[in-house]
Amino acid sequence: MHNGRIFTLVGGIFGLVGLVLLCVGIALAASTASFLSSAERSDGTVVALTERTTMTRNSDGTTRSSTAWYPTVEFTVNGRRYSFQGSTGTNPPSFEKGESVPVSYDPDDPSNAQISSFWTAFLAPMIVGGLGVVFTPIGAVLFVKGRRITRLRAWLREQGRQVWAEIEHIGRDFTVRVNNRHPYVVHATWQDEGTGRTYTATSDYLRHDPGPGLHGRTHVRVLYDPADPDRNLVDLDARPSLT
Repeated sequence: MHNGRIFTLVGGIFGLVGLVLLCVGIALAASTASFLSSAERSDGTVVALTERTTMTRNSDGTTRSSTAWYPTVEFTVNGRRYSFQGSTGTNPPSFEKGESVPVSYDPDDPSNAQISSFWTAFLAPMIVGGLGVVFTPIGAVLFVKGRRITRLRAWLREQGRQVWAEIEHIGRDFTVRVNNRHPYVVHATWQDEGTGRTYTATSDYLRHDPGPGLHGRTHVRVLYDPADPDRNLVDLDARPSLT
Protein backbone atom coordinates (compact mmCIF):
# COMPACT_ATOMS: atom_id res chain seq x y z
CA MET A 1 0.00 0.00 0.00
CA HIS A 2 1.36 3.38 -0.97
CA ASN A 3 1.44 6.46 1.20
CA GLY A 4 -1.90 8.23 1.14
CA ARG A 5 -0.30 11.60 1.84
CA ILE A 6 1.07 11.70 -1.71
CA PHE A 7 -2.40 11.21 -3.20
CA THR A 8 -3.87 13.73 -0.76
CA LEU A 9 -1.22 16.34 -1.59
CA VAL A 10 -1.37 15.84 -5.35
CA GLY A 11 -5.17 15.72 -5.25
CA GLY A 12 -5.31 18.92 -3.23
CA ILE A 13 -3.00 20.69 -5.67
CA PHE A 14 -4.93 19.45 -8.71
CA GLY A 15 -8.24 20.35 -7.13
CA LEU A 16 -7.10 23.84 -6.11
CA VAL A 17 -5.59 24.56 -9.52
CA GLY A 18 -8.73 23.21 -11.17
CA LEU A 19 -11.01 25.45 -9.10
CA VAL A 20 -8.84 28.49 -9.86
CA LEU A 21 -8.87 27.72 -13.59
CA LEU A 22 -12.61 27.14 -13.50
CA CYS A 23 -13.21 30.47 -11.75
CA VAL A 24 -10.88 32.28 -14.15
CA GLY A 25 -12.63 30.68 -17.14
CA ILE A 26 -16.06 31.72 -15.84
CA ALA A 27 -14.81 35.25 -15.13
CA LEU A 28 -13.31 35.55 -18.62
CA ALA A 29 -16.52 34.28 -20.22
CA ALA A 30 -18.65 36.68 -18.17
CA SER A 31 -16.35 39.61 -19.01
CA THR A 32 -16.41 38.74 -22.71
CA ALA A 33 -20.21 38.36 -22.74
CA SER A 34 -20.60 41.70 -20.96
CA PHE A 35 -18.29 43.40 -23.46
CA LEU A 36 -20.10 41.93 -26.48
CA SER A 37 -23.52 42.89 -25.13
CA SER A 38 -22.62 46.59 -25.04
CA ALA A 39 -20.20 46.74 -27.98
CA GLU A 40 -20.79 48.30 -31.37
CA ARG A 41 -20.20 46.31 -34.56
CA SER A 42 -18.08 47.06 -37.59
CA ASP A 43 -16.32 45.29 -40.44
CA GLY A 44 -12.57 44.84 -40.24
CA THR A 45 -9.80 43.44 -42.38
CA VAL A 46 -6.94 41.12 -41.40
CA VAL A 47 -3.84 43.09 -42.38
CA ALA A 48 -1.14 40.87 -40.89
CA LEU A 49 -0.47 37.53 -39.25
CA THR A 50 2.16 37.60 -36.51
CA GLU A 51 4.05 34.40 -35.82
CA ARG A 52 4.97 33.60 -32.22
CA THR A 53 7.06 30.62 -31.18
CA THR A 54 7.25 29.41 -27.60
CA MET A 55 9.62 26.84 -26.12
CA THR A 56 8.57 24.37 -23.44
CA ARG A 57 10.67 21.86 -21.52
CA ASN A 58 9.37 18.33 -21.09
CA SER A 59 9.79 16.26 -17.93
CA ASP A 60 12.64 14.32 -19.56
CA GLY A 61 14.59 17.55 -20.15
CA THR A 62 13.97 17.86 -23.87
CA THR A 63 12.60 21.10 -25.32
CA ARG A 64 9.67 21.42 -27.68
CA SER A 65 8.65 24.44 -29.75
CA SER A 66 5.12 25.46 -30.68
CA THR A 67 4.13 28.16 -33.13
CA ALA A 68 0.89 30.16 -33.40
CA TRP A 69 -0.26 32.96 -35.68
CA TYR A 70 -2.07 36.01 -34.29
CA PRO A 71 -4.17 38.19 -36.63
CA THR A 72 -3.85 41.98 -36.73
CA VAL A 73 -7.14 43.60 -37.72
CA GLU A 74 -7.86 47.12 -38.95
CA PHE A 75 -11.29 48.78 -38.95
CA THR A 76 -12.72 52.28 -39.29
CA VAL A 77 -15.01 54.22 -36.95
CA ASN A 78 -16.21 57.71 -37.89
CA GLY A 79 -13.48 58.03 -40.48
CA ARG A 80 -10.69 57.10 -38.05
CA ARG A 81 -8.71 53.90 -38.51
CA TYR A 82 -8.01 51.59 -35.58
CA SER A 83 -6.08 48.34 -35.33
CA PHE A 84 -5.65 45.58 -32.79
CA GLN A 85 -4.03 42.19 -32.54
CA GLY A 86 -6.16 39.21 -31.68
CA SER A 87 -5.52 37.70 -28.26
CA THR A 88 -5.81 34.12 -29.50
CA GLY A 89 -3.28 32.50 -31.80
CA THR A 90 -3.80 29.27 -33.73
CA ASN A 91 -1.83 26.80 -35.78
CA PRO A 92 -2.69 26.65 -38.61
CA PRO A 93 -3.85 30.29 -38.82
CA SER A 94 -7.60 30.79 -38.43
CA PHE A 95 -7.58 33.75 -40.81
CA GLU A 96 -5.92 34.83 -44.03
CA LYS A 97 -4.34 38.17 -44.77
CA GLY A 98 -6.91 40.40 -46.48
CA GLU A 99 -9.85 38.45 -45.05
CA SER A 100 -12.86 40.47 -43.89
CA VAL A 101 -13.91 39.80 -40.28
CA PRO A 102 -16.62 41.18 -37.98
CA VAL A 103 -15.35 43.44 -35.20
CA SER A 104 -16.89 44.39 -31.86
CA TYR A 105 -15.56 47.54 -30.19
CA ASP A 106 -16.22 49.74 -27.17
CA PRO A 107 -18.10 52.82 -28.43
CA ASP A 108 -16.37 54.95 -25.78
CA ASP A 109 -12.93 53.59 -26.71
CA PRO A 110 -12.83 51.97 -30.18
CA SER A 111 -9.23 50.90 -29.63
CA ASN A 112 -10.68 48.33 -27.23
CA ALA A 113 -11.87 45.84 -29.81
CA GLN A 114 -11.88 42.17 -30.72
CA ILE A 115 -12.95 39.87 -33.52
CA SER A 116 -16.67 39.33 -33.13
CA SER A 117 -17.03 35.57 -33.55
CA PHE A 118 -18.04 33.04 -30.94
CA TRP A 119 -14.94 30.85 -31.21
CA THR A 120 -12.50 33.75 -31.26
CA ALA A 121 -14.19 35.54 -28.37
CA PHE A 122 -14.76 32.54 -26.14
CA LEU A 123 -11.85 30.24 -27.09
CA ALA A 124 -9.63 31.37 -24.21
CA PRO A 125 -12.40 31.09 -21.54
CA MET A 126 -13.33 27.68 -22.91
CA ILE A 127 -9.74 26.42 -22.78
CA VAL A 128 -9.13 27.76 -19.27
CA GLY A 129 -12.51 26.63 -17.98
CA GLY A 130 -12.13 23.26 -19.72
CA LEU A 131 -8.83 22.65 -17.95
CA GLY A 132 -10.58 23.53 -14.70
CA VAL A 133 -13.35 21.04 -15.46
CA VAL A 134 -10.72 18.34 -16.04
CA PHE A 135 -8.41 19.17 -13.14
CA THR A 136 -11.08 19.60 -10.45
CA PRO A 137 -12.61 16.08 -10.53
CA ILE A 138 -9.17 14.47 -10.94
CA GLY A 139 -8.01 16.35 -7.86
CA ALA A 140 -11.15 15.39 -5.95
CA VAL A 141 -10.72 11.70 -6.79
CA LEU A 142 -7.04 11.69 -5.80
CA PHE A 143 -7.77 13.61 -2.59
CA VAL A 144 -10.54 11.21 -1.54
CA LYS A 145 -8.35 8.23 -2.42
CA GLY A 146 -5.52 9.67 -0.34
CA ARG A 147 -7.77 10.21 2.66
CA ARG A 148 -9.08 6.64 2.41
CA ILE A 149 -5.57 5.22 2.22
CA THR A 150 -4.49 7.33 5.20
CA ARG A 151 -7.43 6.08 7.28
CA LEU A 152 -6.76 2.48 6.24
CA ARG A 153 -3.08 2.75 7.16
CA ALA A 154 -4.02 4.10 10.58
CA TRP A 155 -6.51 1.22 11.06
CA LEU A 156 -3.91 -1.38 10.04
CA ARG A 157 -1.37 0.03 12.48
CA GLU A 158 -3.90 -0.17 15.30
CA GLN A 159 -5.91 -3.30 14.49
CA GLY A 160 -4.17 -5.09 11.63
CA ARG A 161 -2.87 -8.63 12.03
CA GLN A 162 0.91 -8.95 12.07
CA VAL A 163 2.98 -11.38 10.05
CA TRP A 164 6.68 -11.54 9.27
CA ALA A 165 6.74 -11.90 5.50
CA GLU A 166 9.69 -13.12 3.49
CA ILE A 167 11.39 -10.54 1.30
CA GLU A 168 10.92 -11.69 -2.28
CA HIS A 169 12.37 -8.76 -4.21
CA ILE A 170 14.00 -5.38 -3.69
CA GLY A 171 14.38 -3.13 -6.70
CA ARG A 172 13.05 -0.31 -8.80
CA ASP A 173 9.47 -0.20 -10.03
CA PHE A 174 9.91 0.63 -13.71
CA THR A 175 6.17 0.97 -14.27
CA VAL A 176 5.96 4.36 -12.53
CA ARG A 177 7.97 7.55 -12.07
CA VAL A 178 8.14 9.73 -8.97
CA ASN A 179 9.97 13.05 -9.40
CA ASN A 180 11.13 11.75 -12.78
CA ARG A 181 12.77 8.69 -11.18
CA HIS A 182 11.74 5.05 -10.89
CA PRO A 183 11.21 4.46 -7.15
CA TYR A 184 12.44 1.48 -5.16
CA VAL A 185 9.97 -0.99 -3.67
CA VAL A 186 10.13 -4.07 -1.46
CA HIS A 187 7.94 -7.07 -2.25
CA ALA A 188 7.32 -9.55 0.57
CA THR A 189 5.21 -12.73 0.61
CA TRP A 190 3.56 -14.82 3.28
CA GLN A 191 1.16 -17.74 3.42
CA ASP A 192 -2.17 -17.52 5.19
CA GLU A 193 -2.31 -20.39 7.70
CA GLY A 194 -6.06 -20.73 7.41
CA THR A 195 -6.45 -20.82 3.64
CA GLY A 196 -2.95 -21.75 2.53
CA ARG A 197 -3.06 -18.92 0.04
CA THR A 198 0.09 -16.89 -0.62
CA TYR A 199 -0.15 -13.10 -0.51
CA THR A 200 2.28 -10.42 -1.67
CA ALA A 201 2.67 -7.02 -0.02
CA THR A 202 4.40 -4.07 -1.64
CA SER A 203 6.08 -1.27 0.29
CA ASP A 204 5.67 2.46 -0.25
CA TYR A 205 7.64 4.03 -3.09
CA LEU A 206 11.17 4.64 -1.80
CA ARG A 207 13.61 7.24 -3.07
CA HIS A 208 16.73 5.27 -2.13
CA ASP A 209 17.66 1.58 -2.23
CA PRO A 210 16.33 0.10 1.05
CA GLY A 211 18.60 -2.96 0.83
CA PRO A 212 21.52 -1.57 2.88
CA GLY A 213 19.12 -0.35 5.56
CA LEU A 214 17.64 -3.80 6.00
CA HIS A 215 21.08 -5.11 7.07
CA GLY A 216 20.66 -8.51 5.48
CA ARG A 217 17.21 -9.18 6.94
CA THR A 218 15.16 -11.77 5.09
CA HIS A 219 11.77 -10.83 6.55
CA VAL A 220 9.80 -7.64 7.13
CA ARG A 221 6.71 -6.98 9.19
CA VAL A 222 3.42 -6.78 7.31
CA LEU A 223 0.18 -5.58 8.90
CA TYR A 224 -2.92 -6.81 7.09
CA ASP A 225 -6.69 -6.97 7.30
CA PRO A 226 -7.67 -10.58 8.17
CA ALA A 227 -10.91 -10.15 6.21
CA ASP A 228 -8.98 -9.00 3.13
CA PRO A 229 -5.23 -9.70 3.29
CA ASP A 230 -4.69 -7.73 0.08
CA ARG A 231 -5.27 -4.65 2.25
CA ASN A 232 -1.86 -4.57 3.87
CA LEU A 233 1.00 -2.36 4.95
CA VAL A 234 4.74 -3.11 4.84
CA ASP A 235 6.52 -1.78 7.94
CA LEU A 236 10.23 -1.58 7.04
CA ASP A 237 11.13 0.07 10.34
CA ALA A 238 10.04 -2.82 12.55
CA ARG A 239 12.70 -5.22 13.84
CA PRO A 240 12.07 -8.86 14.77
CA SER A 241 11.97 -9.54 18.49
CA LEU A 242 15.05 -11.35 19.80
CA THR A 243 13.05 -13.15 22.44
